[in-house]
Amino acid sequence: MENSDFEKALHFDEFPPISTEEWEAVIEKDLKGKDYKDVLRWQSGEGVNPLPFYREENVRDLSLSPETVAAHGSWNVIEPVESSAVSEANKEALHALENGASGLYFCPPKNYLQSREDLENLLKDIQIELIALRFGSAISSTDASVWLKEICDERKLNTEELSAGFNFDPMANGALTGNLVSKAEIKNTVNTFDESFSFCAIDSSVFANAGATIIQQLAFSMAAGNEYLGFNSKLAGNMHFNFATGPNYFLEIAKFRAFKRMWGQVLGEYGVDITQPSVHAETNFWNKSQSDAHNNMLRTTTEAMSAAIGGCDTITVHRYDEHFSDDSGFASRIARNIQLILQEEAYLDKVADPGAGSYYIEVLTDSMAQKSWVLFQEIEAKGGFHEALKSGYIQELVAASRKEKIEAYQQKEKVLVGVNKYKPDEKIQNLEFKIQNFASFDQDMNECITIDKISLLNIEAELKNGEG
Repeated sequence: MENSDFEKALHFDEFPPISTEEWEAVIEKDLKGKDYKDVLRWQSGEGVNPLPFYREENVRDLSLSPETVAAHGSWNVIEPVESSAVSEANKEALHALENGASGLYFCPPKNYLQSREDLENLLKDIQIELIALRFGSAISSTDASVWLKEICDERKLNTEELSAGFNFDPMANGALTGNLVSKAEIKNTVNTFDESFSFCAIDSSVFANAGATIIQQLAFSMAAGNEYLGFNSKLAGNMHFNFATGPNYFLEIAKFRAFKRMWGQVLGEYGVDITQPSVHAETNFWNKSQSDAHNNMLRTTTEAMSAAIGGCDTITVHRYDEHFSDDSGFASRIARNIQLILQEEAYLDKVADPGAGSYYIEVLTDSMAQKSWVLFQEIEAKGGFHEALKSGYIQELVAASRKEKIEAYQQKEKVLVGVNKYKPDEKIQNLEFKIQNFASFDQDMNECITIDKISLLNIEAELKNGEG
């Protein structure tokens, strides 16, 4: 055995490289002369249509350099705390932290913070310096930011080392309610928040859950963020971005990577030296089913993986039954454990940028950046995001993509397992959808403009309505 071939060194020159032209010739032969770039190009419905394969030459001349998009691969597991009373919310928060959550998102349907004492009771026994902390729109007031600063001072905490923010996004809120706050009042209000925390929230999840494409989500986020920079470029340090993560696994990975690169370019135009934006992702609602609800666990798993590999700083996995049922405890535990498994068992948090080096992901990232940048420029040419909401341009874009998405599922060009294919034997007669409660912020706003509203989407509800 000492002369066995297995003992010889392996030389890669034994395997001559195969050129792209040779591969294409084989593909063309298999397709009987058809052009694979036409026949096999994926029509994603998201504004980008990838080819079936990419090679090294495809990443040599990308418009954005494929540098690492995140300083580290770890992320915080954010638990939504939805209780409508301060005492119950505190108990719910402590239970989440004791069972693996590393961040909290207090998102009650109405404001329960009427005093500093309320906030103190909400945060009782919670070491806020060790977690990521977010307050939903209903409790994102300037008063709350001042109270939080006072509590931090009392606890002798350095606010620069905290990860705390308020989801104050009057533009996304206006798109949902039809009442858009004037630019002047938005500018005045952001100047009253305590600058120790992030408070300029740019929430594209509301548009994603209304049917917006990935390209639209990226462009809207940049345009909305640019509005705040136009008020004051120093607000860059007080901004955080919220995205919904959806079912198109690789496209969603590329979305988050593309945004981080593009936002750096936007900040560069203002001379702001902040390279990495704060990005939060949450699993979406539009593709979740009630009639075959346990499939939602699988959907939220792949959606969370996209966000993690894409380099998000914080991630929320919503309960698989959140859109039609109250929390039983089990669903919240499963949602939390999905992320913990991705961290503790799959080790997705151990690599800085898992998508780096993949020709497919790098090309997708670059393509999304270019296409969304074009739409971003179109929005800017119309006066910016606020003006585009006033004119109805944003709503028109979302309505068109929403219509295409619904038709794709109606015609079964796209599949939602358990809904339009492989349906369960037992049918639920009366579907009740409680699509996520995007609560209005409790902040005095006098100057409002009436605009067209966007409507939140659930594919199963749309298909069910279509049957009638």
